[in-house]
Amino acid sequence: EKPENVTAKDFMLEILRHPYIKEGHAIGQVIEYAGSAVEALSVDERATMTNMAAEVGAFTGIVAPDGKVVEYLMQQRQMSRAEAEKLVDGLSSDDGADYVKVIEIDASQIRPMLALPGDPGNGLHVDELPERVQIDIAYAGSCTAGKKEDMDMYARVLREAYERGERKPEHVQLYIQCGSQEVYRYCQEQGYDTIFASVGATFIEPSCGACINAGPGVSRKTTDVTISAINRNFPGRSGPGQLYLASPYTVAASAMAGYITAFEVQEAGV
Repeated sequence: EKPENVTAKDFMLEILRHPYIKEGHAIGQVIEYAGSAVEALSVDERATMTNMAAEVGAFTGIVAPDGKVVEYLMQQRQMSRAEAEKLVDGLSSDDGADYVKVIEIDASQIRPMLALPGDPGNGLHVDELPERVQIDIAYAGSCTAGKKEDMDMYARVLREAYERGERKPEHVQLYIQCGSQEVYRYCQEQGYDTIFASVGATFIEPSCGACINAGPGVSRKTTDVTISAINRNFPGRSGPGQLYLASPYTVAASAMAGYITAFEVQEAGV
């Protein structure tokens, strides 16, 4: 079982730093994510992993559909259970299938991750940073990290900060961008837009944004330091500055601290 402050994005940053992946051996392959830790993820979180198959270099990424996918199709596509079950029937690997490579990772040992500037494969644990890294920009969004559950994560961190009477530091620009109008409406229904505004975040309209070097969240100077929940940080991808990749939890926690830090789950009553 993964730690509570570890997400699918952390899973991917751990995978991307694996030598087999980082050295390019998975280019052009199909990557299947499986195991109890993946099965425990929501459909939104699984989508983070399949989305980031591009960073692996894979042709595509897949997760075998299960009951969660059936429920998701019923809710999001208004399918009947029978229709949803029929649609996903047989969409899994054959029993005893042979794989080019099997990589096993113990999810319980993963800690909050980030990728150092320059490549999504430059992964390390947040607590392994040799020194404090002050940030100028925090970008929470994109197709990879602008889904409903991503917004739940940002809101969780920022609500806790708000309840402690905190606002983001003046030197930090914090942008939150949904991946679709549906997610944007979800945030309004949940009251997340009010929480975001209360801590000083800028909640912007859904769009392809900083991930394609467009709009708020893009760095302007080479000295700018950004922590972002987008999927890739190749040089110049989101402006000329230094871009660190991290999970929604880590991006939100760092925005409130003013430097890169992991989100620490508060124990009940603390």
